[in-house]
Amino acid sequence: MRRQRRIFMEASATHLNFHEPRRHRRWPLLLSVVLLGTLGLGFAAYIEQPAPERSAAATLPTDDTVRPATERTRLDLANPTTEPPVSGNDAHELQPTLLSASYAPPAGARGDTLQGNAASILREPSPEPLATPAAPGMDPLQWKEHVVSSGDTLSGIFSQLEIFSHLQAILELGEEAGDLHRLFPGERFRAGTRGGELETLIYEPRGDHYVEITRVAESGEFLAQRQAHELRTQRHTTHAEIRQSLFLDGSQAGLSDAMLIRIADIFGWDVDFAWDIREGDHLVVVYDRIFKDGEYLRDGPVLAAEFQNQGRTLRALRFAPEGGDPDYYTPDGESMRQAFIRTPVDVGRISSNFGPRKHPVLGYNRQHQGVDYAAPTGTPIRAAGNGRIVHRGTRGGYGRTVIIDHGNNYKTLYAHMNGYRSGQSVGSRVRQGEIIGYVGMSGLATGPHLHYEFHVRKKPVNPVTVDLPRAQSLPPEHREAFREETAPLLAAIDALREETQLAEGTAGAGAR
Repeated sequence: MRRQRRIFMEASATHLNFHEPRRHRRWPLLLSVVLLGTLGLGFAAYIEQPAPERSAAATLPTDDTVRPATERTRLDLANPTTEPPVSGNDAHELQPTLLSASYAPPAGARGDTLQGNAASILREPSPEPLATPAAPGMDPLQWKEHVVSSGDTLSGIFSQLEIFSHLQAILELGEEAGDLHRLFPGERFRAGTRGGELETLIYEPRGDHYVEITRVAESGEFLAQRQAHELRTQRHTTHAEIRQSLFLDGSQAGLSDAMLIRIADIFGWDVDFAWDIREGDHLVVVYDRIFKDGEYLRDGPVLAAEFQNQGRTLRALRFAPEGGDPDYYTPDGESMRQAFIRTPVDVGRISSNFGPRKHPVLGYNRQHQGVDYAAPTGTPIRAAGNGRIVHRGTRGGYGRTVIIDHGNNYKTLYAHMNGYRSGQSVGSRVRQGEIIGYVGMSGLATGPHLHYEFHVRKKPVNPVTVDLPRAQSLPPEHREAFREETAPLLAAIDALREETQLAEGTAGAGAR
């Protein structure tokens, strides 16, 4: 009956609040509490022991355990004469090598000196490591470098180099530090500091110089100086065969875009590179490549060039007369530069030629007295030659128009402009290539373009085919120096052309 009652009551314990079975489970809980209390009291007693009694045996070396603590009077590790052997965990504590500690014993105590490792005796926290003095002959400056990227500002760069506090003082240095106001991607800053203070700042802009800013020791002020890089040049001769365009085939031959633009400017007086180029034309260029500290910096000017176009050969040689500016001449000393540029817009195509045509707006045939160059709105329009503006305003169906008188019975007209260049007016003098306005479609026009007229003795002529006058030739007194200086350049062109023709002939014979 007892067994059955016990089973019934346990099965119903959730309903009858029966406490008898729980009384048998109190003993393990009480036993656990007693054991934990005993362990806690023992640990507390261990913690309350004095520190010397708890760690003396573990901290004192074996040869010093018989001495009282008051007799340890001096530690000097800067020049130890003896060092006890180390093993086990003490080896990790012997890493500090420059540490000196002293202890003054009480009066009457024996003052002996113990040489050993302070970490094995003193259980104090280790001090922060001291800065190691620079060895003689070594640069003590701490250098940081930053390469300018797109979007960088001078204040941001100085903050990254941790020299922002010196920014205002450096900007006040004047013209020598003026390059810092014009930053370009790829330029480099190097800051040398000592103790957090700027001592030297080197800024390397694009070009053949750098700016060095140093602190004057006596006054503490900064001094800026422009220094020239040590540059080295290499003479290069490059050949390109035209198959598609000057810029595409020239780039494939290794010529930079800047170099190709210079070539187009040199021969632009005689060649329209938009219309006159033919497949099979040849270009040979002699120029210098400039290196700075062994790294390519930029291309030098075109020294000589030859362009074979539609069976004719054009040659240009660079020469600077004594006391004059460099310019390009033919091998005979005639100027490559003409008094007028052939096309007044850099980007454009001829959309309507000179001669009779049906007017696109009026709808009837009449003489077209100029050439139309289709170009995007806002394309710069350049003066064809030196002269004076005699008209600047609206002119009937021409819309916004500029007329320039170049003297010697030459005039040019630029029509359908979108706007004029500011700062110019009737009577203003302009130079060849100077911007005078921008392409538009004012007046009677169906799309943005430049209408360009060239007048000789008050009569319009075809700007594309007119025989333009040349600029001044090389004076006779400079002809001999010109021939001597340019002879090696002509020889380089001839040698490369012969090599190219020989290679092409060999390839053609192999193909047959």
